[in-house]
Order: sequence, then C-alpha cells, then structure tokens
Amino acid sequence: MLKFNRSLLFSSLALCSSAWACGPDFPMMLSSDRAHTFAALTEPVFLVEVQALAAAVPQLVSESSKPGDTVFADSYDYQNERWLSATEQAEQQLLSKEQALKVQQMRQSATVQQALAVGETLPAELRFYTAAAVAFAQKDDQQAIALFRQVLALPLDQQQQRRSWALYSLGRVLLRQYDVDHRAEVATLYNQLQQEVAAGLADPLQLAVASLGKQARLAKQQGDWASAIALYAAQSRWSESGRASLLWLSKELAAMPDQELMPLVQTPAVAALLSRYLMTQFSALSYMDPEQLQRLLVVLNQVPDIQLHNATQLAVAAYQQGQFALVEQLLPHVDQTALAFTLRAKMALKAGDSRKAAEFYAKASKSFAPELTQTEVVPVQQDYYSKVSIEDLQRQQYCRVQAEHGIVELSRGDYLQAISLLTAAGMEYWQDTAYIAERVLTLDELTSFVALHPVAAVPEKSEWHYFGDTPVEVLLHHLTARRLMRTGHYQQAQAYFVEPELKQLAKQYQSYAEAAKSSWTDNAKAQALFEQAKLTREHGLELLGFELAPDYQVFYGQLEPYEDEVKAATLPLAELQRLGNSAPKYNSRFHYRHFAADLSAQAAKLVPQNSQAFVATLCHSTKWLLIRQPELAKGYYQHYLQHGPYVSWGAEFGQNCPEPDFVAAKQRQYDNWQQQLRQSVRPFKLPIYTAAVLMVAGLGVLLWRRRQKQGRAS
Repeated sequence: MLKFNRSLLFSSLALCSSAWACGPDFPMMLSSDRAHTFAALTEPVFLVEVQALAAAVPQLVSESSKPGDTVFADSYDYQNERWLSATEQAEQQLLSKEQALKVQQMRQSATVQQALAVGETLPAELRFYTAAAVAFAQKDDQQAIALFRQVLALPLDQQQQRRSWALYSLGRVLLRQYDVDHRAEVATLYNQLQQEVAAGLADPLQLAVASLGKQARLAKQQGDWASAIALYAAQSRWSESGRASLLWLSKELAAMPDQELMPLVQTPAVAALLSRYLMTQFSALSYMDPEQLQRLLVVLNQVPDIQLHNATQLAVAAYQQGQFALVEQLLPHVDQTALAFTLRAKMALKAGDSRKAAEFYAKASKSFAPELTQTEVVPVQQDYYSKVSIEDLQRQQYCRVQAEHGIVELSRGDYLQAISLLTAAGMEYWQDTAYIAERVLTLDELTSFVALHPVAAVPEKSEWHYFGDTPVEVLLHHLTARRLMRTGHYQQAQAYFVEPELKQLAKQYQSYAEAAKSSWTDNAKAQALFEQAKLTREHGLELLGFELAPDYQVFYGQLEPYEDEVKAATLPLAELQRLGNSAPKYNSRFHYRHFAADLSAQAAKLVPQNSQAFVATLCHSTKWLLIRQPELAKGYYQHYLQHGPYVSWGAEFGQNCPEPDFVAAKQRQYDNWQQQLRQSVRPFKLPIYTAAVLMVAGLGVLLWRRRQKQGRAS
C-alpha cells in the first residue's frame, strides 16, 4: 500500500517554489539514470562549506534593503565606454549637484593645497576627505594620514557622510607604510569600522566588508594562517573577494611540497580549509591536476587528529575518488550535518539498502536550519557565487537532498511520497515531478495529490512552461488538466486549467467532442469531428500535450532531449506496469497532430466520397502529418486518390487545404440518395411501366362497372 507523509510534504513545500535555471552539476532528470543519481555525490559548494571557518563578526550588510542603505559597486558605463568606480558613483548620486561638481574638481587638482582651495565652500568632512584622497593618489602618505585624522577629529554629527570612508582609508594608508607600529592601530580602526557599520553607520561602499580582507591579509603577512582564514571566510559571506582569497590560499597550500605543507596542516584552520578545498574542487582538480587530488588526500589522512576533526570532508573526498574503504574507515567519525547524512545515504545505496538510504536522506533534510526549509528560494543568477546568497546556496542543497530522497522513494514504489518530496524540491527537478505525475501515478492518485496543492493566486502570464517563473502548483494543475483531457474527462479538466483562456478552449473542445458523439446525422458528426480536429492541431500542446515525451510541453514543444528519457530496462516491474497503463496512444513527437489527423479522417468517412468535404478533410489529415510522419500522410493521400473526386486544387493536396464545405456535403448526400434510387429501379423500368398501365386500366374498368351499377339502380 502506498504511504503518504503529509507532514513531510507541508513542512517542506514552501521551499524551492520559484523557478531555477539549470545549475551546474545538476542533470535535467534524476530519474532518467538512477544508477548514476544514486552513485553520484553532488560536489559541495566551497562558499557554503567555508562558512564553518568564519570569524565571529557583526552583521555588516543589511539583509533587507532599508531607506538610506544604497550600496554602490564598480560598473561599466556603456554610453561613455568607461568604468565607473563605486566611489565616483557614490559621490555623484549621494551629494547635491553643486557638491558633486566641487568634489570632482578637487579630485582633478594637481596638489593637495589646490584641492583644499577648490573645496573651501564644502562641508569640512567632504573637503578634508577629498583632499586626503588626492594626497593618497599622489602617494603623499603623511599628508593623507593627517587629513584623514582631521575628518575623524570632527564632531561625530559632522562626519557621518565620510566617517566609514575615513576609517577604512586611514587604515589602508597606514598599512601601505608597512610599519609594524601601525598594525595595532589598523586593527583598532577596522574593528571600530565594523562595529559602527553593524550599529547603523552608513557604508555605501561596503568598506566594513573590505576591511575584513585587509585584516586577513595583514594576518597572513604575519604568518597567522588561522586568523587569515577566519577573516577571509567571514568576508566571503558578503563579498566574492573573500571566497577568491580563500581559494588562492588553498591553491598556495596545495602547491607546497609535502615537507612544507605537513607542518602547516597541523594548524586546525589550515587542515579544515584544505580538506574543504579538496572536496569542493573535485571537478576542476580531476581535470586539471588529478595527481594533486590523491596527494592531498594522503597528506591529510596521515595525521589522526586531522582525520578526526575533518572526517566528513575527507570521507567525501575519498568517495569522490572511489576510495570506498577509506570512506568506511572515516564514517564512524563523521558529523551530524546534511553532507554527512547524504554521504551515508550514498554508501547505503551502494550496499543496496534503499530503506536505510531513505532514512539517512530524511535525517539530512532535518539537519538543515529551520529558516532554510521554510523560505522561498530566489532564482539562481548567472554570476553564480557573487549574486546568490549563502542561504540560497544552502536552500539549493536542501532541494537536492529532497529530490534524491524522492528518487529513492520512487524506486522503492512509494510513489506519493516520491512526488511530495520532488514537488517540495521545486522547479530544478520539475521534470522528475512531471514524470511521476504524468506516467507513474494513476489518474485518481494524481487528482487527490493535486487537491493538496491549491493555486494561491493566478499569476498574470499567458504561457505556463518550464522557462518562466510559473509556480509548481500551476504546472501541476495544467499537467493534470491535460491528462484528464487525453482521457476524455473534459468537464473535470476545466477545473484544473488555471489560465482562463485554456479553460475556455477546453470548454469549446468538450462541446465539439460531445457533438461528434450525440449528433443525429453523419454530416453534423463530421462537422463536429473536424472542428475538434482543428482545435486539437492548433492548441493540442496546451490542451492535450504530454509534459515530457513525446511532446515536451515542459519546453513548450521547442526542445527534445535525447538522453533524459527514463531507461525502462532498469525500472521495477510495478513502475513499468504503470508506465504501460499511461502510455500515449499515439507515441510520436507532437502526438496530438496524429490524433488531429485521425479525427479529420474520421470526419471524411461520414461525408460522401464525391464531396469537396471528403477531399478537404483528408487534405488536412495529410497536411498535419506531412513533415514529421510522411508515411502516414501518404496513406491519407492514397485514400483520396482511390476514392475522392477531382478538385481544381488537387495539385496542392496536403499543402494548401480549403475548409470543408459541409453544407454542400449535405446537399451532395441528398443528391446521392436520389441518384441511388433512380439507379436501383432502372433495370425494372418496363415491368413498372406495364404494371402502371394495367393499374390504370384496372381502375378504369372498376369505374365503368360502378357507373353501370348506379344506372341500373336508378
């Protein structure tokens, strides 16, 4: 009996509901090659994994935009074909026109004294800071330091526009002097900057985040690898620079000879960084430097303490490299994270224990932070690391766990649990969801499941398909509607179409189908069948199309994948039987065209063969199949040649087809009846005439005798 965990569904359905672009390392369908899905361990994301190494720092970037929180970044001015620095943009947009012009003139000054003179009318903080910037650009560090200090010496309420700038820039120029005595002051300046920004100080250039990188660089110069790693990891939460710096540190470590590396990996932070680098860069390293993969794994496993504290990461790296004995050795020491539970699930699947694997996937889902499992996912941007937040990447990992768990349940025969998990996994895995909904579930199971997923609001869209921002609930309803339409449940299907236009088309389709069955005359049935055929051909994808093969409504019929169809030979028998029950009647690309041609050919059988309607209906049947199924189209054409009359447009048969004239066909039917009657009595014409003469003569004799009797009586 199928089991359906409703609590699991409702707790996770809110997640991953918006559309995802195809992410790296994610196949289009997990269910198409389940052996690969079960064996492959999705490569962890470096940016997510290094967060465990981050230093404790206050919140430096607002999680939600607030008035006054304008942030600037370097960008390209296409109109003037030049780069615009974040500083230049801030000075242009956050100041009045007069102030912005004065600041621009100051920056163009040849000397600091000239800059101070140009900016004499500006507020003191703008005047001193811009002059300091001029001095910094001219490498006059002493004067720059003095002017930055003047900004910070102003009353606090008079330096709010440039305080964050001055704190950061003073630390920067002090660092440029490489003076050991300044390091403590620089650390104080940057700590103060971070604390004040966290408390609400305006930071339009995100200098507090940048200061973390400066502190990390200083720590690295002093040989403090642990602090440098912690600070770069903290910076990576808000800036791509932090992630890039950690990658450079990792590559620097990985390039060291073993005799230099071994002393460094005794530092827990170094070992933790390198183990995370090893497992998150598997794809790149296996292509660029496969020997380094093996060497680093050996180095990191030589020290028991490193193994103990980085067991999960090293076990993942060992799994990626196919060293399953080492994985088994490390498994008792792995942590309770989602990654560790996923790894355990993979090992259980490798051992053939799908029940245990399902349990580990469930534990992996529960190990994510509650806020990650209850928040909608934002679409993944093209700039994968700098545009997507860490939370979004973690939610993506959660979706992956849900999806793989769903495929395990699918193979175990728990179809409702499988579709609930895949639905919760969102649009990234919609094709797997659609496969179960369209081919595996019975129609009753599907409608019962979809009833649990009402559409909250009708989005304002005219097309619903994979490439839009269509909610999964809308796609599920339309898939169900089309499946109901294919099985003739037209009235029920209309309730599932979300888009009003499709509801109306479905209603119209129902009227034609019912008229074709209930009409009294063949001519009326033929006319209804042809109208149904036309509607099938014109709107078959939206009304009858399969989400996946053979029509691929998922791509709005524009793409046809070659490798994503489920490999039937590897499927359980129960699933194969369900696939057979839901198989398309016309198993060809755009199957509804074949159906439309069949309907039109049925109409041809109901009208006289010597009528224009007979030729026209067969012409449309030919036209609709001519390109994709020429052999079937040829059959309709041959049928016309054998039975149809000559028409003036016959040379363009199957290319340009007129509308069938059913009025003329009705008259032709009447004429045919008359002609058939005349032809049937023609061989008996002489006997009929003789009988008629005798009948008239007999009537005459009877009338004569009657008159004779009347005369005698009188």
